[in-house]
Amino acid sequence: MNTYSIGIDIGGTKIAVGLVDRHGDILYKQTTPTPSESRASILNTIKAIVLSYMKMSEKEGFKINGIGIGSAGQIDPNKGVIISGTKNIKDWNQVPIRDVLQKATNLPVWVDNDANTFALAEHRLGKGKDLNHIVCLTLGTGVGGGVVSDGSLIHGTFGGAGELGHMTVNMNGPACNCGSNGCLETYASGTGIAQRMRDQLANMPTDDLPAHIADYKQHLDALTSKEVFQWREEGYEPAVAVIDTAVQALIYGIVSLIHTFNPQAIVLGGGLVAHWPNLAATISKQIKDIGMASLVKPVKIFTSELGRDSGLIGAAMQVWHDVE
Repeated sequence: MNTYSIGIDIGGTKIAVGLVDRHGDILYKQTTPTPSESRASILNTIKAIVLSYMKMSEKEGFKINGIGIGSAGQIDPNKGVIISGTKNIKDWNQVPIRDVLQKATNLPVWVDNDANTFALAEHRLGKGKDLNHIVCLTLGTGVGGGVVSDGSLIHGTFGGAGELGHMTVNMNGPACNCGSNGCLETYASGTGIAQRMRDQLANMPTDDLPAHIADYKQHLDALTSKEVFQWREEGYEPAVAVIDTAVQALIYGIVSLIHTFNPQAIVLGGGLVAHWPNLAATISKQIKDIGMASLVKPVKIFTSELGRDSGLIGAAMQVWHDVE
């Protein structure tokens, strides 16, 4: 009998749920917008999809071992509770998601931070396979992180370890939504890149701007990192400067992570990586001249090849990780 686990990747804009085998292959996947009405609407949406998969398993004759969940926020994996969620998901604090799904399905449930599940996927199936010490960074709307040390994920006291995006790279830098200043996320995330560009445009005379860029000065909130990367490719100097600053923040942040964790490799993932095809090579080249040579020089910098489903696969891998 074929056996699968259910992986659930919960994000601020969408929820992906899939049936995944022990090799990370996805049999079936469903993606739905993240409900914005209430916590209950989110949990009910997830339960409905999971229960439909369970009916499918009865009809088609395969087995489901359990459910693995990855969500943004600080997660207590031992209690199965989302301690502190994300502002993008309504009322996503102190959510006993493991108990809710176990009660609804009678299946064992695992839950962890989505960057940790990405790190687990990389460690089991990706660039970190066969490596016992890796640091993973997800570059997207924010900057997430997961650390594998001695072959195991680091969770800290209650699951809050690995908030690598909130490492300070400039103590005099811009305010971060975490309450600190100059965090890596304020420079190298999609949100941070867009905000740095908005700050520049706000202080520039409209007459000095190219026409297609001047339009955004009247609608700064509409500006995203996508436009910044596009303008960088066009050679627009302020956009080039914003992206260069993001790269430098990543370089110095990664050197600090290497000094802290002594990893064999750094793995970069997330939606922004597609905009930076040479990012890993650039970082790899430049970090060699920064920091403690004995620690920095041996480290490999990789870009994830697991694709957009890495979070879903990693969530499902929690089940296989414990089953095996």
